[in-house]
Amino acid sequence: MPDYDFSQVDAAIIDSQLNTARVFRDVLIRLGFRRVELFDSVKAAAGLLTAAMPDLVLLDADGEDSEAFRFIRSLRNEPAVPNPFACVIVTTWAPTPALLTRVTNVGGDDLLMKPVSPKQVRDRIVSLIEARKGFVVTADYTGPDRRKSPREGAQVPVLDAPNTLRLKATGQWTQSGARMLLNEAVATVTTQKRLRASIQVAFLVEFALAGLARPVPDRMAIDHVGRIGGFLDDLLRRLGEDGDHAPVEAVARAVKSLADKVRAAAETGPVPVDDREQLQALSRALMQAVDPDRPLESMTREVSAAVTGYRSRLEQIAQAKAAAALPAVPAEDASLSSAVPPPGAGGQAASALPAG
Repeated sequence: MPDYDFSQVDAAIIDSQLNTARVFRDVLIRLGFRRVELFDSVKAAAGLLTAAMPDLVLLDADGEDSEAFRFIRSLRNEPAVPNPFACVIVTTWAPTPALLTRVTNVGGDDLLMKPVSPKQVRDRIVSLIEARKGFVVTADYTGPDRRKSPREGAQVPVLDAPNTLRLKATGQWTQSGARMLLNEAVATVTTQKRLRASIQVAFLVEFALAGLARPVPDRMAIDHVGRIGGFLDDLLRRLGEDGDHAPVEAVARAVKSLADKVRAAAETGPVPVDDREQLQALSRALMQAVDPDRPLESMTREVSAAVTGYRSRLEQIAQAKAAAALPAVPAEDASLSSAVPPPGAGGQAASALPAG
């Protein structure tokens, strides 16, 4: 194992249990960390999001866990955070699949079960130095790439996120060099956030159109239209001083206004066809305004493929729930039931569904 130098590395420990926090601090100090700050709550540590973010954060998820995950999400996604790529290890006394899913979904790097040994802590830190995953940026996620394989139609690049922990531990750190890397990466994230937000809006519109066309608009379609405003708000606040964004802002505000109008109409009755068509046209115009160098046809294909994949997953979930609700087949009828498919369950259709 390489002999890393942690003498320039800063860490923060956020844990309401003071004794546990002190154990972690002692381990990091013995490893040679330059500075280790203790915080007894996420609220107390909120200043980290606007100050000099440490290279490593150990964050307890056993207390007000919603606050812990909100902290990680803010760290990864808020535009004003100076280093949204800081390494984050979530700690817990009670690891569960649900907790691991939450860590993954907000952009945490790792989940560490308490109690821990010094070797376990060092091994996790070394893993973050040597084998940290690249970052992906979507409309509502920034963090390590957890995909086993990209979803159909998705074109989300992987970002080699600056890792100040690695730079310092391997002797490659310089203040000016790190700041340049961070500025470039943050600019890339901002650009990707705008692009992914515009594509997400187009996806929500495309998915909702069929449900909005019904005499009584379907609830899922209405809810999807209701999500459009949040993505547009995020896009608008990321229109900084790196160019002329007036066309993007104008289209985004037009989409938001029309989406609000369509949602209100859908709550009380059918949505006029002109409004549906205009909403689709504006959502596509937004993608084109955000990324004028990419052919609109390519972006609309990506959106259509994503909608098709999403509908397929929803169908699989519905079929799985329906199958789980069926009564158990008596043993004496098992051979008959396996030989004769139920009405409407053609073998060809079933085999066409993707595995998993």
